Amino acid sequence: MVMAVFLLPVLVKVELEELDPVIQIDLYRSFEVKLATSIAIGTGYCQTAIVFMPSLAVVALSLTTSLASLMVIPLVLALGVSAPIIGRLLDKFGTKIVMLFGIFILAVGLLCLSLSATSFYLFIVSGVVVGLGLGAVLGSPLRYIMLGESPPDKRAAGQAIINFNASAGQLVGGALIGAVIGSQGGKLTGYQSAYILIAFIAIVMMLLTLGLKNRAEQLETMKTIQTKSST
Repeated sequence: MVMAVFLLPVLVKVELEELDPVIQIDLYRSFEVKLATSIAIGTGYCQTAIVFMPSLAVVALSLTTSLASLMVIPLVLALGVSAPIIGRLLDKFGTKIVMLFGIFILAVGLLCLSLSATSFYLFIVSGVVVGLGLGAVLGSPLRYIMLGESPPDKRAAGQAIINFNASAGQLVGGALIGAVIGSQGGKLTGYQSAYILIAFIAIVMMLLTLGLKNRAEQLETMKTIQTKSST
């Protein structure tokens, strides 16, 4: 990880010199893109909450491994139900409001999951809340931003950047959360600390979201880029 940080300037230099770069560095000139890609890392990090939920259920509720894996179902159902609704809300209210609301719900759900994991019913309710929050930040909102900030010929590359950053967040998040849990011997306190940490990341994401453009500004940017592309 340390080596990756030190080699990042080299990657940027190489990509800037390429005629057909893998990563479109010039997209990062937009402050909106910088915010969106930073939030994408956070969303990937928060997704690790799903991975450790069955293990948390085993420790907190004394369930068998097979039953504990079923505790993720309410979260997944909430995520699936909220996704199409979020798409419609994006067109009406814009990314900023939708993501602020979604990240707030996500943070609340993560904190509830940390503090009330020993209650079977509160565990399920917390999972549903987390699923609703994730539905508001995964996929559509960030892709919506990249579509609005990218010229037509670079929109696919913009989507790839979101995927890349989210994957990076998942990789780092999985390692870090696993380390936090392992540092406390895999006990309940370790899982509680880990989920509080994920909730803190969600709060940081919320602060970043405050810097995003509102609906009117997004539409104006899309109009400007479309005009430049057609001339």
